[in-house]
Amino acid sequence: MSRSVLAVLSIAVGLPFLILLALVSSTSGVSSSVFTSALGLVILSVFLMLVVYEIKRIVDLPPDAH
Repeated sequence: MSRSVLAVLSIAVGLPFLILLALVSSTSGVSSSVFTSALGLVILSVFLMLVVYEIKRIVDLPPDAH
């Protein structure tokens, strides 16, 4: 995996996870279902981002490599 993909992946997963963790702390009063739903949304968005990168990689291949 290239460094740019790892950087985007860490930003896409790490920052939202840390923000959600701060929101669902025991003193905030936010229910845990919000955390679960948001975490599912983050995982889905990372999956879609990786699909787009893979499609871009395949499109950038030379025509005889398809």
